[in-house]
Amino acid sequence: MVILNLQNGVKDLGVSKVCKLYLPNPKYVKYEVDSMRWEHVFKSIPLLDEEGIPTGNEVRIYIEGQDFYESEAPHPLPYATLNGKKKSFDNFWKEMLGEERHEYRE
Repeated sequence: MVILNLQNGVKDLGVSKVCKLYLPNPKYVKYEVDSMRWEHVFKSIPLLDEEGIPTGNEVRIYIEGQDFYESEAPHPLPYATLNGKKKSFDNFWKEMLGEERHEYRE
């Protein structure tokens, strides 16, 4: 739990969420649509609320070859974790953005 002291009082930020994204290196492999989707979702995670106060969310994006080696990855790339647990794209979307994802099919 994260508590922030403000001049007007104390604000409880709730449980902070640690989000980590592990992506393949675009220098070595062609960036697939899954990697781009993950990256877009991570850039959409709110770090500040409407009042400009930090939400307590921590976002990290790791690139294979720069931040870790592929042999160290416990799962196939790309993948994401939320508070240390691997999440599917749909579950991560729902937990972090709180929106229903709409798929358009013809």
